[in-house]
Amino acid sequence: MSNRLFFAAALLLPAILFSHGVEVLEVESGAKIVRFSYTDGEPMMYAKIKVYPPSAPKTETIKSLTDENGFFAFVPDEEGEWRVEAQDGMGHRGKIAINTLLADGEVKQSAQNSSAAFRIILGLSLLFNIFAVYGFALRKRAAKT
Repeated sequence: MSNRLFFAAALLLPAILFSHGVEVLEVESGAKIVRFSYTDGEPMMYAKIKVYPPSAPKTETIKSLTDENGFFAFVPDEEGEWRVEAQDGMGHRGKIAINTLLADGEVKQSAQNSSAAFRIILGLSLLFNIFAVYGFALRKRAAKT
C-alpha cells in the first residue's frame, strides 16, 4: 500500500510544483528613481513613501519604502506632476515634484527561469532525487532485517 502511495505522490508532485511559474520582464524606459538622504549625505533608509498622481493629487496611489541606500523607483502611468513624499518616522520629511511626459516604453522579455527546458530538467531531477531517497530507505530497511 505504501509503495502505491509513494509512486502516486511521485507522479503528482511535479504537476503541483509547476502549477504556475514566474515571468520576468525588463522595462526599458519610463522609471523614475528618487533618492532621499539627510543633509550629511546619509541615506534615509526604509523611509515610508507616498506617491500622489497628477489626476488625484490628494490621494496616495503608491505606498512603499526606500531601500537601504535611500532609493525609491516607480513607473508613472500618466503625464503631469507626480508628488513623492518620504517620512523616516523620526520627524524628517522630504518631498519632490516630478513632471513626466510619457514615452512609448518598450517592454522586452529577459531571461526567464520558467522556460520549458528548465522545467523539464527540474522535474527529471526531482524524480531522480525522490527515487534515490526511496532506494536509500529500502536499503536501510533491508539492512536492519
